[in-house]
Amino acid sequence: MKDHKIKEKERRKNRIYKVATKTFWQKGYDKTSIRDIAKATDMTTAGLYYYFKSKEELLFQILKNHMNDMISGIKQIPVESTDPLELIKMYIQYQVNTYCTDKYRTKLILNDDDCLTGEWYDLIKNQQRQFLDFWRKALENYCGQEGLSTEYIAIDAHCLVGMCAWVYRWYDPEGQVTPETLANKIFETFIFGLSNKGKHDGE
Repeated sequence: MKDHKIKEKERRKNRIYKVATKTFWQKGYDKTSIRDIAKATDMTTAGLYYYFKSKEELLFQILKNHMNDMISGIKQIPVESTDPLELIKMYIQYQVNTYCTDKYRTKLILNDDDCLTGEWYDLIKNQQRQFLDFWRKALENYCGQEGLSTEYIAIDAHCLVGMCAWVYRWYDPEGQVTPETLANKIFETFIFGLSNKGKHDGE
């Protein structure tokens, strides 16, 4: 009986996560009230507060779960047995695919992470640094293989992740450009620039 209650509580929390994520995405975090979320989940505000103490805690849980999923997913991509250049391509495809299948949380982590404060903010930023570190290491390995400078490798990593993540502002997965084509285009555009770092026209 106890296990059933625990499972039922988790099921309801997961439903709240899902509905709240979409509501935040539609209205924006600042403009969304607990009453809005309660209405969307067919719950009372008091019932919602049974699961979360505040709107900020709810946002934190959504973003934390998202980053846990992102880190878990990128860890599944084999590093040791993959050529550095191919690994970068796989990371790009992973990021693009994540947007296509999880666009609501993708927007929240980019737009609303700064709405968190204190320890919650620090925890999410730490998760984001962990995720970025996979990209930085992949780029370092490629640069080392090609004899390219790694002086500003952190900037390179931020630029590449930014190229992939911000497709949510303009990309339509249902349009003519497939996720695979988009990922390849980002890969080719970025690597072409990376391979010519420090060079100028006419050199």
